[in-house]
Amino acid sequence: MPATDIDNRLAVTATRIRRLIVKCLHKAGSGHPGGSLSMTDLVTVLFFDEMRTEGENRDRFVLSKGHAAPGLYAAFAELGWIGRDELMSLRQLGSRLQGHPDRTRFDRLDAGSGALGQGVSIAIGYALASRMKGVPGRTYCILGDGESQEGQVWEAALYAPFAKLDNLCFILDNNNLQNETWVNETLDLGPLAQKWDSFGWHTIEIDGHDIDAIRTALAEARVTKGKPTIIVACTVKGKGVPFMENDNFWHGGVITDEHLAIALEALGP
Repeated sequence: MPATDIDNRLAVTATRIRRLIVKCLHKAGSGHPGGSLSMTDLVTVLFFDEMRTEGENRDRFVLSKGHAAPGLYAAFAELGWIGRDELMSLRQLGSRLQGHPDRTRFDRLDAGSGALGQGVSIAIGYALASRMKGVPGRTYCILGDGESQEGQVWEAALYAPFAKLDNLCFILDNNNLQNETWVNETLDLGPLAQKWDSFGWHTIEIDGHDIDAIRTALAEARVTKGKPTIIVACTVKGKGVPFMENDNFWHGGVITDEHLAIALEALGP
């Protein structure tokens, strides 16, 4: 299949996932739309193109920015791993689909997360385990830029190159916003890519909504030897829903009936 056909297929899938995100968050009456939508293209390429998701030696995925779980659950629904009815049980009492991933409730999850910064250490553990077992599985971890203010992230940044974990790929969802305000107004992280590079990572900067750029970066990570890779993906919080884009109200804003209608119209079929 020509690359353009693959890219188009993945873009259509990403739109379907975005529609599911806003629908399940509307039904829940709470949750985190902005950060779920900013990472949708990244999750789409990972689960529908890059990762081996079945078998004993499958790849592992850790969502370190656990509050964006609706984006992951929506991808699971699109994959057929959960039903659409179950997706609409998001954040309800007794549901497997809690506001942050709970690995004890759902065996398709590789990590419980939500305490920011901890997912990167879990991902390192998976990568180390794969190497010790001599199995080919790779580990992918999406983390946030606001999350990167956590000290544990920088401990991980030091350790993974030291251990030469070339089966590990971090993807930084660099949407520039966090819970309260802009990231650089809380604690400026710049220059992000140069920092990771100085720690010994193979560092790639991309447009995190460019499907071809995401696929190309993941392919480059796959063949990079002797060091881990981090993909710094420049994204837009709330991507795909114009009234949510770069508006930090939608970090955790409630989607009303009116909002839902406008969002679905903007996303299209």
